[in-house]
Amino acid sequence: MADIEEIRKKIDRLITEGGLNYRDVSLKIGRKDSYIQQYVKYGYPRRLKEIDRMRLAGLLNVDDSELMDDEIIATKANTAADGSHHIISDLISNSRLPDANLEVLEVVSPQPKTGGQTLQVIGKNFIGQNILNDFGINQASHIKMVKITSDAMKPSINTGDYVWFDSSYKIPDGNGLYLFSSGCEFSVRRVELSPLDGSVDIRCDNKIYKDYRVAKREDIKTCGKIIALIQKI
Repeated sequence: MADIEEIRKKIDRLITEGGLNYRDVSLKIGRKDSYIQQYVKYGYPRRLKEIDRMRLAGLLNVDDSELMDDEIIATKANTAADGSHHIISDLISNSRLPDANLEVLEVVSPQPKTGGQTLQVIGKNFIGQNILNDFGINQASHIKMVKITSDAMKPSINTGDYVWFDSSYKIPDGNGLYLFSSGCEFSVRRVELSPLDGSVDIRCDNKIYKDYRVAKREDIKTCGKIIALIQKI
């Protein structure tokens, strides 16, 4: 049996023994980089959410019950007595196979928040690190997923398709597909950099839309670089 403070100390010890640090642990459970340090050192939040606790237990290679304080254990006992279940808890527990290593991909709204470029998170998806590795992704914290509502890239990318994008790319780093905001929706554009004068052509595959040129890439603001496309069959 343990109280909340003892659980924090135990998590701190397990992180150290595992050769980890607060930042890496926070990012691996899908939280901002200071999340675990705030929890362990300053007691905020007072208690981890169940999904965070279960992902943390998997990362630290301990059973979820070892990170539960007395109050949680008592609550779970009462819940079990009336026959109810926590769906997310069961799902994550069943997925924690010896080789399971899930990462969180945030799903953002197709409409930018307040009509600008701000990403509004509306959900989360879980995906295996082995799949991310196939795409050359080692760190999932910047990877987001969004549904495309624009037809600017038709037929390459159609309305209703989903894309994964790396939100750390605020300006283009080279040729490729990038996510842009029109103020009312996100859309994809093809970016081509000129090796001669450094100008940038921004193109649409749908020829009803006009292409345009920018003098230099530093003047372009993107919401991220497209790294994967999910289409309906």
